[in-house]
Amino acid sequence: MTTTPAYHLKIQAQGRVVVPTDVRADLGVQEGDELILLRDEHGYRLTSRRLLVLELQGSLRKTGAAAERDLTQELLDDRRAEAASKGW
Repeated sequence: MTTTPAYHLKIQAQGRVVVPTDVRADLGVQEGDELILLRDEHGYRLTSRRLLVLELQGSLRKTGAAAERDLTQELLDDRRAEAASKGW
């Protein structure tokens, strides 16, 4: 059984928090990079902009029957047919 590491962070002056070295490495961030703190139903989650973009791109990936359809082409075909029916 693997355990998830827990980090005890201390709020410093002006609300600053030091992110541990191994967490920064896992997030792929360096000094000056932006982090994103997300709130969800379980609490808060710290991530990097790069990891959030990768996550969002993955959530937009087409699956199942939609993976075989070209929705952009379908929309264009519909618009062209509509324009042709109106004599444009």
